[in-house]
Amino acid sequence: MKTLKNSGAARARKKSVPVLKSGYVKPAAMLNPRGLRSRERLKEAAREVLNEKGYHSLRVQDITEHAGVANGLFYRYFHDLREIVAEICSDFFDQLIEASGTLDAGGEPYNWIYQNHRDVVGRFAQNPGVLAVLFGLAGDYEEFDVIWKRNAHEWNLQVAGFLQARAGFERSHAKRMGFVLGAMVEGVIYQALIRRTDDLFEFGSEPEDIAETSAVMWYRAIFLDNPPLDMLGETGKHLTGEPTAKKDD
Repeated sequence: MKTLKNSGAARARKKSVPVLKSGYVKPAAMLNPRGLRSRERLKEAAREVLNEKGYHSLRVQDITEHAGVANGLFYRYFHDLREIVAEICSDFFDQLIEASGTLDAGGEPYNWIYQNHRDVVGRFAQNPGVLAVLFGLAGDYEEFDVIWKRNAHEWNLQVAGFLQARAGFERSHAKRMGFVLGAMVEGVIYQALIRRTDDLFEFGSEPEDIAETSAVMWYRAIFLDNPPLDMLGETGKHLTGEPTAKKDD
């Protein structure tokens, strides 16, 4: 994955987002179990409200109401909205990369490719607020930019490891190819989940369809061939030119 450039309009919005600062915030490492549970409760509430309303409509009051706590409790654990959202985004990537790292890379290579794409697209589709922050604000706020670049790089390196092990690529070539393939995934996610580009929905608009479209194109780019047909759904078979249950135009 790579970082997308943002428009001037996105940069201009930076000035209109209030940053609410508090006095003393107790670090997570100093909290007792009860405090940690309260902090996580606020984060979960913030993630749900973020996905429902978006970053620019996010308010501390909405988060605390959703969590069922007093407003003041928010400022015991977080300085401002940007801090809690940055932590949510970081957690999101931690979970994504951990899941990718546990996928079985043995057997048919297409299985690993598809499972990885399905997980990535599915997670972003289920978290539209997080998606909008990482794609729309990473170039405007340093904390979001750092989170995006660091984690995208780590995910790309996992891809490079797969290319070395399963496609026989030399290490430096595998890294370069991994970065390019990551950029392809980013482009697909942006076009499908943010811009809702009709061209990408020709074979289906569900996350599973988008993941299979991207996975088939990855396999072709890596192995210069189609994936095994018995592993493909209708979307994948349509891409390879095989007859499907879907009616061709």
